[in-house]
Amino acid sequence: MIKYFNPLNYLKYILRFIKSYLENRNKKLINNSDFLEKKLEKINNIHDLLDFHFKTYANPKHVNRDMFKVLLENSFGSSMNILETGSAAHGTKSSILFASYVKIFGGRFETVDINPKIKLYFSFLESSNIKFHSEDSLKFINDLEDKYINSLDLVYLDSFDLDLNNPSPSQNHGLNEFLSLNKNLKKGALIAIDDTPIRYELFGNSKKNKFDFIPGKGRLVLDFLDKNPDLYEILYHNYSVVLKKL
Repeated sequence: MIKYFNPLNYLKYILRFIKSYLENRNKKLINNSDFLEKKLEKINNIHDLLDFHFKTYANPKHVNRDMFKVLLENSFGSSMNILETGSAAHGTKSSILFASYVKIFGGRFETVDINPKIKLYFSFLESSNIKFHSEDSLKFINDLEDKYINSLDLVYLDSFDLDLNNPSPSQNHGLNEFLSLNKNLKKGALIAIDDTPIRYELFGNSKKNKFDFIPGKGRLVLDFLDKNPDLYEILYHNYSVVLKKL
């Protein structure tokens, strides 16, 4: 029996193939040091950096764009020492954004992720002052020298994926990261914690919240600060939260 040939289905297949080819080709073009260096040569302010990054590597309308604007504008374009937990190969690709900031304005950027493939993915970014580490983030933090932590201007906590059905492991991990860093962070240092929404609806989840609190990676950190209000100022809170040490 001869199978019916549908030209429309064949055309859809060809279009999907072309789209996939172009997307993979584009990834290879933008995820290399030559491309990034040439683009960054023309950028000398935070606005243009954010505009380039979110148009090239992320969704221009990403819910966290305003949060990164708050983070980076707080530095006034000066050099920063930045630490990130949970290297971002997806979503906002914050690892590329922070590395780009350091390449333009100076400073140091280090990021850690438990997945060793992330370090390989971002190998094109590494340099003498930009380092990717493969390790459990809490162990990595606990092995840092006090002097190093005290030199940090910005910390971005985004490790341990949040499970909305069982948020406790991620929340406890986030709190432990925060407490391990807090004791040695200097006055004025910023801590941003991703996936810590001010409203449950920001998760974009149609299911109802089954807890009497809003889950989040920084949920227990916020509870801790409620009891210790003189430690940090909340500069921003939407899908993520930005804290400034007092």
